[in-house]
Amino acid sequence: MLPLYDESHFKNRKAWAVLLLIALNAIVFLVSFKELEAFVDSYGLVPADFLSGRNNFTVISSLFLHADFLHLLGNMWFLWIFGKNVERKVGSLKFLFFYLFCGLGSAVLFSFAAVSKEIPVIGASGAVGGVLGAYLVFFPRNKIKTLVPLIFIWTIISVPAVFFISAWFFLQFFSLFSGSNMVAYWGHIGGFLTGFFLAKALKK
Repeated sequence: MLPLYDESHFKNRKAWAVLLLIALNAIVFLVSFKELEAFVDSYGLVPADFLSGRNNFTVISSLFLHADFLHLLGNMWFLWIFGKNVERKVGSLKFLFFYLFCGLGSAVLFSFAAVSKEIPVIGASGAVGGVLGAYLVFFPRNKIKTLVPLIFIWTIISVPAVFFISAWFFLQFFSLFSGSNMVAYWGHIGGFLTGFFLAKALKK
């Protein structure tokens, strides 16, 4: 399923934090893609280092590095669709701290769960997962216009946010058993759970 847009949105308020994060991610990608390996070695999150208290700045820097354009596009697309309403709900400055804190939650769970703790991980997926968790708390009844495959054709339907995000979460969980080490699914789950419970606290 590919989300196209959120059918419910606040009017007359710009999502400045989301726009800033997208711009920063795009700039870092343009700067780093020609020498990505060197950037990953220097700024990627290495679980062994993180757990031992070394290079803790990589918790933040790794969130802005992406392996390729599709990696960047996918994360920024989800951030744009789901982040706007969450930002408008909590405020721009608080959203920035929320986003980074979800990245931290993602790093913690991934670092403990990673089989190989010497391989660096990059990408905003964990922080974006946190945004999805918050969206589920704040806007479960919103409708997401979604492109979905039906046998040999694709069609566009309105999917309740609670269904779309729940399906996304369970996909991350079941993908843990796919045998692939190329995607940091534990990081996605860690970010999602951080965002979900933090949003629960903010809602109260």
